[in-house]
Amino acid sequence: MQALPLGPLVLPWGPVLMLIGYAVAALVAWRERRHGRADAEPALYLLLLLGLLAARIGFVARHWRSYSGVPAMLDIRDLGFAPWPGAIVALLGGALWLWRRPALRRPLALSAASGLVIAGLIGAMISISQPLRTPLPEVTLRTLDGAPQPLAALRGTPLVLNLWATWCPPCVRELPLLVHAARHEHGVRIALIDQGQDAATVRAYLHAHRLDPPLVLLDGDGALLRAYHSPGLPTTLFIAPDGRLLSAHVGELSQATLAQALMRLRAASRPAPTARDGSALRAHASPSN
Repeated sequence: MQALPLGPLVLPWGPVLMLIGYAVAALVAWRERRHGRADAEPALYLLLLLGLLAARIGFVARHWRSYSGVPAMLDIRDLGFAPWPGAIVALLGGALWLWRRPALRRPLALSAASGLVIAGLIGAMISISQPLRTPLPEVTLRTLDGAPQPLAALRGTPLVLNLWATWCPPCVRELPLLVHAARHEHGVRIALIDQGQDAATVRAYLHAHRLDPPLVLLDGDGALLRAYHSPGLPTTLFIAPDGRLLSAHVGELSQATLAQALMRLRAASRPAPTARDGSALRAHASPSN
């Protein structure tokens, strides 16, 4: 499961783990304050904000061409964050704070370390309980014309499966982006797989919004949602040519987060160089005698 379902809400695990880590850190800071030590919570809050700001700026700087303007850059619903810039800025800010405020050294270091350890342990348990490299399930879907479409027949190229429905607001917001990518991204097949609706409903929606995706399939009983343990819609699955699930995105995609995911999918789908290839490269690079 790539997200935490809370009734009608679906929260990706990344923000949830961040909030858990901060809550643990704030609790430890509170206990330190009760023991007469300096209050580290204001510093924790500021470092969290600085880290998130740096992570967002780092992501936007890398994918700025994918954003239509400043409002899109400020819309963090796509969860576009670059972890390393955020971590570096937070660490540097924490080091500066500790250097200038010796009284904070114990409470700030202890509370921050506690939050990181707890969040890391929970994240590790989640990863162990839900291996990403799920094989492509043996299910047969339907085209809008009613023809059977075995999912296994889509293997062989990098594959993106977008699980959506016309009644899902974030699904329909990202739909034009996915249709455009399906028509213009080379070397990747993108399939839009409607969950639980009939062909007439889907066809009418696409016609009304002037969308003409290359591949639309129907999953009438939600077999893919169950197979991949998805907590809700939209869910976008990025699958290697051999059918292994490489990553999943629960929630709305932006052009930038889709571009990043496609780049990683292509990189992971490249065949590894064989020993013969390596020998040929070494022979080509070696000077002749």
